[in-house]
Amino acid sequence: MTALTRRYIDQVVAHLSEGQREDISRELAALISDMQEERLATGADEAAAEREALEELGDPARLAARYRNAPNYLIGPELYPVYVRALQWLVPVVLMVSLIVNIVVYSATEAEANIGAMIGQIVGPLISALFWILGSVTLFFWVFERVAQPRDKTAVARDGARHWSVDDLGVEMAHAREARSEAIGGLVMLVLLALVPLIPTSFFYVGHLNDGGPFVNQGLWNFWLPAYYVLLAVEAMLGIWTIVRGRTTRPRLAARAAMDVVAGLFFTVLVLTQQVIDPAISSGILQTSGATDWVDVLYLVVIWVVVLWDLYVCVKYWRTLGVPERLVTA
Repeated sequence: MTALTRRYIDQVVAHLSEGQREDISRELAALISDMQEERLATGADEAAAEREALEELGDPARLAARYRNAPNYLIGPELYPVYVRALQWLVPVVLMVSLIVNIVVYSATEAEANIGAMIGQIVGPLISALFWILGSVTLFFWVFERVAQPRDKTAVARDGARHWSVDDLGVEMAHAREARSEAIGGLVMLVLLALVPLIPTSFFYVGHLNDGGPFVNQGLWNFWLPAYYVLLAVEAMLGIWTIVRGRTTRPRLAARAAMDVVAGLFFTVLVLTQQVIDPAISSGILQTSGATDWVDVLYLVVIWVVVLWDLYVCVKYWRTLGVPERLVTA
């Protein structure tokens, strides 16, 4: 055995456990010798035959990976669907909680808050929360992949992965991507709507309207604002359901349409019976400008335009569901 072949074998077995090194060294020495003999039989000189044999075997680290019993990946194919499903559930929830907590903390600790400073304050923690949840979930599955017994991994893969049925073959991938993207956008909008009753006028540099208080009448906390947050929470659960399922189903559409009607009626009654804007603003700029006569009408128009548009979208999706996909051939 030449020094070149010995260095190659040493580099291969350096990536292996002690118990494997002696056997693999002998096996590789015999294999390289046979490969050299084949090339010598074709007329190649010894140095060229040795070099060609080693280059055919390739990178010592990659060759060693083929001899190792340990998996050569972070998360194997059996657990990967469960890993993706866990991220689909946890990432939106963690980001929403982080966003709300950071906004509340910022509002409580800043004497004079404004929207520009708030955005700068919460972007860093949001990115940190995203990397934290991605790293934590990935680390958990990496460890589980290597320490769990095969029967345990099989059980987790069976129980944790999304249930598949033949009916899923009728779901077009384009519809699934569109549904998931729409649901993610909806969750972002729900977070913004959840902040509306809490945002002070000083966020938009108009704190002089009511001494920096919120735009929304805080007297509505007796019933209307808690009910408002219940509606948002139900909508958020429907959105997360769509993200996890990866598609829009007819039960989901029916629930969405029902929520549209309930929300439309809720806001209609709210506008007609309660003073939504903070009284200091209503008695000030709105009354001075004469806008109090038509602002409620504007609210109702906006509310029902949004509701009717979303009902139209629900009807459109309902009609596309169940339509057989065309067979495409090359």
